[in-house]
Amino acid sequence: MIPQAFWLIALPIGAVPIVYLLRRMGTGAVLAALVALLSAWWVTRLPTGVILNFLGRNVELDHLSQITLSLLFATTALLFLIPAFLPKVRLKNRSGVPVAGVSWSDNRTFYPVGLAILGLFGAASLSRHVGVIAILIEVAVILTVFVIQGTRVDSTRAALRFLVLLSLATPLFLLAAWRIDFYQLSGGLQTNGNLEQTTLLIGFGFALWLAVVPFQSWLTTTSAEAAPATAAFVFIAFPIIAFTTMIHLLTDFPWLVDSPQAVQAIIMGGLVTALLSGILAGVQRGFSELMGYAALYDLGCTLVALGIGGPTGVITILVSLIVRALALTLIAASASAIRVRAGSDGFAELREVAQQMPIATAGLILGGLTLAGIPFTAGFAPHWQLLRLLAEIEPRGSVLVALAGLGVALGYLRGLRSTLLPRRFAKSTLKSSAKSTVVFTVQEPPLLLGLIILLSATTILLGLFPAVLIEPVQVLAGGISIPIR
Repeated sequence: MIPQAFWLIALPIGAVPIVYLLRRMGTGAVLAALVALLSAWWVTRLPTGVILNFLGRNVELDHLSQITLSLLFATTALLFLIPAFLPKVRLKNRSGVPVAGVSWSDNRTFYPVGLAILGLFGAASLSRHVGVIAILIEVAVILTVFVIQGTRVDSTRAALRFLVLLSLATPLFLLAAWRIDFYQLSGGLQTNGNLEQTTLLIGFGFALWLAVVPFQSWLTTTSAEAAPATAAFVFIAFPIIAFTTMIHLLTDFPWLVDSPQAVQAIIMGGLVTALLSGILAGVQRGFSELMGYAALYDLGCTLVALGIGGPTGVITILVSLIVRALALTLIAASASAIRVRAGSDGFAELREVAQQMPIATAGLILGGLTLAGIPFTAGFAPHWQLLRLLAEIEPRGSVLVALAGLGVALGYLRGLRSTLLPRRFAKSTLKSSAKSTVVFTVQEPPLLLGLIILLSATTILLGLFPAVLIEPVQVLAGGISIPIR
């Protein structure tokens, strides 16, 4: 009899052919969202524990995988709906020439390929072998290239950089898996040099997966070139699986962090990533690039929480991942609505857009401030908890993280200021601009507008009442602990 947990793999992948045939219609997006929601509900109903023993390896579903998979499936369902809520016709100027922006047709490959990636991530979460996980995620990386590229033909920079950098992690994990297997077969008889080499291989592999500085370029280029919904999917899905795998690995092999230098390297990697992204976020000139650096700052903070360890570190990581998914989904929905109307999300092109699209603009700024951890947003509670924990072991580090968060907030406030400024036209180009100016006949899509309002209200509610989120996570993650002290 097939174990029930295998439906987490079979259901998304089995729906791929049907969704592929319906990808040119809104029905395909709705079907993909329903499959993802059904998978999210199904994973919460499954019993935890060892499912079976396959070729001497345990296939297991624990509470951590339940939380992260349900979050991944539910968030992806919302991201599937964002392109479906967009107009099916691209915005045109007065000359009838299409302008650059987000169109419903840009995301047609997102639905079937996204479901296949969800199935692979489900399989990776059930496995506890590093080599198997690395192979599954490598296949997901190859498929994600099609999601990032979409229908664009002008540039392949983001997709190529994503493929190259994340593929470099696969041989590192495979070699580390071979060393771990040898360590287990030898009964733990290994030299300190071999253990340090294994730790180094795993550390570099996760640094590539999590875009730790200086490997952050796959994340920042994806935010600049991919559609908002697909970029948000990449920024949400891969960190969720990476942190789940890392926590499982540290739980099964605590000797990986026996060295104080290894723990310090995790914390320093997170601090450097958060600080650099916060500084660069404050000087960006467009919301697409800004989303990438804000997401990178949040990744750095979450990595610092991993280095702190213990049960408090796990809870902080899980709450951060949930808030991150909420904020990025809100940013993706708001940015998609704005780009449909304005054709771009650069600061210079969005003058007066706040008056024309107030709800989408407010949602975009609120999502960014949530990633920055500003008070009265859902991101404040996990960031404040992180600052308190970090202040106990590295007071200067807490100050740097706080300053980096202010840099992210400054970037979004600069963007808000641009959306409030009046439009400027040079006198010498008034006649030519009258012919080429974009016709703003497209209003905020009603369904997308409703989604933005719902996500914004949730963000504010969790900011005012953080216990609504933190207390359930504490109950669900009560038995999970990172062996770092």
